[in-house]
Amino acid sequence: MPRYRDLRDVLLVLRALVLARKAQQVRRRPVRDVVTELGSTHGIVNPRSAEQAVRAATRAGIRYARWFGGLDTCLTRSLVAGALLSPNHDVELNMGCRTPNGEALVDGHAWLLVDGRRVDATAQAQNEEPYTTVVTLPFRRALVEDDLESNR
Repeated sequence: MPRYRDLRDVLLVLRALVLARKAQQVRRRPVRDVVTELGSTHGIVNPRSAEQAVRAATRAGIRYARWFGGLDTCLTRSLVAGALLSPNHDVELNMGCRTPNGEALVDGHAWLLVDGRRVDATAQAQNEEPYTTVVTLPFRRALVEDDLESNR
């Protein structure tokens, strides 16, 4: 992993650690509720790019799992990266499945769509067999804008 570039990166990872703690709620609560809660959080430091958000989410996920024994999965990383990006972008959490190589087992995965572009918070190869999207959950930003317009 590359080293931290500046103070902004350090602050972003600290914010991502707080979000990683909240993302652990997927063990006990419906994913839709966790997405709604995470999407409504805003911080002082926002990522400049989706790649920077994914880097911060990855670092936070690894550290949270190591230090506190939490989950470090594609779902928790996607939740954290989505929460970091949602104040300034249209973000959707996608969860899907596939049966690799015709096997009887089902493989699940979570990823983000950020302004219509796929952003994967794990090192999944893009040339792998694609996942069939089963669930798409928008982060809170779009709902907040709709609420503001309805109050005018």
